[in-house]
Amino acid sequence: MASAPAANIGVSKKPKPPHQEPETQVSIPPITKASVDSPMQNLKDLNAAPEWRGCIDMFADWQIRGWALSTINVMRSVDLEIYICGILVTTSSTRYSRVDIDQIVGLPIKSGFQISPQAIGTECAALIFDALKKIDNKKQTIDKILSIKIKGSDSYLPFSSRLRNEKVDISTLMPALDKIIGVRVRNEYISIRDSLIDGIESPLNSRADLVKPIAFYLPQFHPFPENNEWWGDGFTEWTNVTAAKSYWPEHYQPHVPADFGYYDLRVEDVQRKQIDLAKKFGIQGFCYYYYWFSGKNLMTMPIDRHVEKDFEFDFCLCWANENWSRRWDGSENDVLMAQRHIEEDDVSFINSCIKYFKSSRYITIDGAPLLLVYRVSLLQNPSETIARWRAIVKEAGFPDLHVSMVESFGLNDPHAYGCDSGCQFPPHGVVAPEINSSTKQLDPSFRGRIYDYQEVVRTEIARPKPSYTQFRCAMPSWDNTSRKGLDGNVFAKSSPELFETWLSYLINQARENLPVEQRFVFINAWNEWAEGAHLEPDSKNGQKFLQAVRRALSFDRGVMSALDLTADTETVGRLKVGELKAFIEKIVNANHQLQKLMKNYDGAIPDRASPFVAINSQWVCVEQGNVNDRAWLDSINGRPGHESRQIVMSREQSLSLRGWIHAPDASLTQALPIFICLEGIEGTSAKYMAGVYDREARPDIVGALNLGENSLWCGFAMKGDLVGVAPGRYRITALLAIPGELKSVVRVDAFIELLVA
Repeated sequence: MASAPAANIGVSKKPKPPHQEPETQVSIPPITKASVDSPMQNLKDLNAAPEWRGCIDMFADWQIRGWALSTINVMRSVDLEIYICGILVTTSSTRYSRVDIDQIVGLPIKSGFQISPQAIGTECAALIFDALKKIDNKKQTIDKILSIKIKGSDSYLPFSSRLRNEKVDISTLMPALDKIIGVRVRNEYISIRDSLIDGIESPLNSRADLVKPIAFYLPQFHPFPENNEWWGDGFTEWTNVTAAKSYWPEHYQPHVPADFGYYDLRVEDVQRKQIDLAKKFGIQGFCYYYYWFSGKNLMTMPIDRHVEKDFEFDFCLCWANENWSRRWDGSENDVLMAQRHIEEDDVSFINSCIKYFKSSRYITIDGAPLLLVYRVSLLQNPSETIARWRAIVKEAGFPDLHVSMVESFGLNDPHAYGCDSGCQFPPHGVVAPEINSSTKQLDPSFRGRIYDYQEVVRTEIARPKPSYTQFRCAMPSWDNTSRKGLDGNVFAKSSPELFETWLSYLINQARENLPVEQRFVFINAWNEWAEGAHLEPDSKNGQKFLQAVRRALSFDRGVMSALDLTADTETVGRLKVGELKAFIEKIVNANHQLQKLMKNYDGAIPDRASPFVAINSQWVCVEQGNVNDRAWLDSINGRPGHESRQIVMSREQSLSLRGWIHAPDASLTQALPIFICLEGIEGTSAKYMAGVYDREARPDIVGALNLGENSLWCGFAMKGDLVGVAPGRYRITALLAIPGELKSVVRVDAFIELLVA
């Protein structure tokens, strides 16, 4: 279809289309006058309202194309929600270049988006199919079918003038949907077969769901003049670490480093080995603590080296903007190095960061450097200060600055301080019971607090999603008694296994809740040895915490990462490492595809056959179920159940079915009797039924369709003996018993016919 000039389209607002649940009546999102008669918006004046610009300029054969951008930051990708007949089909984002938009805006931006029919899932296709069948007028304007919402806003993309005036023939849309419903399962079989044989596409190469773990990094493990003056010649964090004491039998102190020993960061090779080890186990970057005090830099040597040597490893900065005191907590008592937080200092601070921002290894979000601030509430006027920072960073050539508030000391609302996001920083903000009283043989002079790490993991997994962008963070362990002695805090009962559980959940949450550019998970920390929080190997756990990171990311990626740092030309036995990598990748890929196969088609149909017997009308009283209830047949005699609408069998064969029932109003408990019924049609009046012996839990269906626990046992498998069935045409249905009723059953259609020869 032809498209209107891109520059003259604005974004309209209309009521949010309903999220269509499978069991409810389909509702078409209304069209409002604003979406048709929106005022023209000129892309040359991005300062004018509204905030968003965009347009849908193609809809043909379920191919959807258009463009969108934010006037606040044209370089940022725009997340979109695609609704068809009021049903949320998929989400997408702008990721393609549009020459027409680039020419008008004057910048090479990626404002285009495309959605193909492959984005429509089988379940959605079935719901859309049913919704379109209910429309009386078979020719509709496109706005009755399609709407695209800018995620996180109330704005909807309008249609080009040509597109919105055209009418779509509903009948031309149905075949594609029917194909999606009927052929998708077979295509999955073919895809699995090809992948297993050829190994063309490995999950190791997919970056669509990549989550990037970033570890906080303390750059203090080397002597420098100020530490020598304050604490004595040669002082580093190792001085405290080696002096730590154990205060009860199971208390792990001191922490003894393993792989790198008591290293000195003045040695360049140490930092290189740290980066190599981090990369090996899936860490994607370091967040260096940046110590800047009114123009005075401390401990920046590792950061400066990272930039100068251009280490192949990403990094960002976290401004440790509190006072440096002898109490290690930024208190006002006995201040060694003060922070003033006046306008002049804050401007000088951000200027000191620019050289790091310009590194090709610096972490950015939509082109904006990521800067963490440890205690943003200490800034004199946080919102004004951050606004000044943004202006300075933009003058330096960046589209913006992404400021993330570290959620320390009770802070939990980044927007109140002018920040873009929040970043967790455990143990700050975690909830766990104190267990001093239950700790056996605790030194009676111990004045600190002991907490249960297991409870931290439990409560953090249960933590609700906040209303703002939040980067989650996990800590492998925590014990600062090496710094504070008898007054320290300890999180006891930590282990690599519990840490893996915690981190795995945070990684999955990042995949679900954050756009691709923002899928970061932080870890506190890489090397906070004096706080007992370190991924670096020690004498007790070795590399187990690092191995937990690798497993949490995914087993597939972890298998290969062990070989990533080895040259392909090196040999392992008689094999070259490059050959070994290729071999392992194919095995991992095969395993991945087989797991997918087992998930969709788990197990075989049981051998015990249930005979189909003629139904006596006095036996049962059949009631019609909800209009949206349906029996879905994943397989019929080992073949995809939706490959065709009609199957032909002889009476000598057995009918083997595997599938699931969508009936949200029914209580599909494991004990609920279910029958498969053959209803005669077109001159065949007989009805037959056979009992279903095997029921299956289907958490995948419950999760995908957001069903209640009453639908967990919606899966079934059965083998039916057709010997007693008279030749003829039959409709396959399921009959669900009604709890408490002896004769009544609810009928659920499978929309598949059986011809018995």
